[in-house]
Amino acid sequence: MSRANVDLFRQTIEAYNARDIEAFIALFDPDVEFHSSFAGVGAVYRGHEGLRRWHRDLEETWGGEIRSEPEAFFDLGEYTLTLSVLRGRGQHSGVEVETTDVLVARWRNGLIVYMKSYASKAEALIDLGVSEDALDAVRP
Repeated sequence: MSRANVDLFRQTIEAYNARDIEAFIALFDPDVEFHSSFAGVGAVYRGHEGLRRWHRDLEETWGGEIRSEPEAFFDLGEYTLTLSVLRGRGQHSGVEVETTDVLVARWRNGLIVYMKSYASKAEALIDLGVSEDALDAVRP
């Protein structure tokens, strides 16, 4: 199993947690399509400018009070499936949040060309056409 995409996805999460939007964007193709379903920033974002808009939306909703804690990565060839826990506090409400985050990224030439967030692993597996039995976790 090639771990190159998993290692790159770890870098993506590190940049996200550091709020380093330029390091984050550097891991994405200029024509990326990102489907975010996270509360407060649920939309489709396209291209690097779209990722910058997503980051502004994220900051407006969550400030610096949100972070991703990966629990498992699954290398599926051109796709990476990642299970994480998001922990944060609403910027305006102060409400603490802990929720499961499931991300699927498609890679081309070492860059993410498509990413989508899901409410559940089962939903992501259906989209990928992969069974639970076919998964082999790469720990964080």
